[in-house]
Amino acid sequence: MSGILIGMKEIISYLEMTIEIGIPLQKGMNFRPNNLDYSVFLMSIRKGSPYQDGFEPDGKMLIYEGHDCNKRDCDSPKTTDQPTHTLSGKLTENGKFCQTIEDFKSNNTAVPETIRVFEKIKPGIWADNGFYSLIDFDYILSPYEKRNVFRFKLEPLDIDSNRTDLSTENIEFSRKIPTEVKRLVWARDNGICQQCGSNENLHFDHILPYSKGGTSTNVQNIQLLCQKHNLNKSAKIQ
Repeated sequence: MSGILIGMKEIISYLEMTIEIGIPLQKGMNFRPNNLDYSVFLMSIRKGSPYQDGFEPDGKMLIYEGHDCNKRDCDSPKTTDQPTHTLSGKLTENGKFCQTIEDFKSNNTAVPETIRVFEKIKPGIWADNGFYSLIDFDYILSPYEKRNVFRFKLEPLDIDSNRTDLSTENIEFSRKIPTEVKRLVWARDNGICQQCGSNENLHFDHILPYSKGGTSTNVQNIQLLCQKHNLNKSAKIQ
């Protein structure tokens, strides 16, 4: 696979996201936008989010809900089974991603579809959650609604900034900072680096590193740092 972006910022504005992908992202599921060799999912697990996205309890898999029918094709999207095809017979985004999974499982493709996931922190502000492999899906009766919905299953990819090979081995999933912690830290730190006040190239940083026993689930151990100060801190720890 070629063209995979590496060394990404962790926090990104909507404008920066659309510039980087190359087109405005108007929907949550985006199959190979702008002819990229990966797809893009936009997710949110904030209160009031329209879809039931989230991580499994052990954090090792992202569950992403499929998307509803277009209002042009149905009167009530939230009470209609999520479709694989439009009324005109074209594949929906659900259908496109189901097809890639079936192609991989039947050995028609060598690797699963790669998905870059952005997670909404607040209006206009997103966390770049990195790359995932789309490995499977279920089509089930929703526990929240009386209709069938897709549950797409994604495993994180380990992308090292010094190499281009992709692997799911040896990923320390417990480093992942929960969305609610990110949201609270962003609000507390006013969206700026806590060392220099910059609002560019920001990252969520573990004050006490995870490798030294620091936690990802306590807001008191997470802060915003710009890329420069995050790298400087990492160099001193090493």
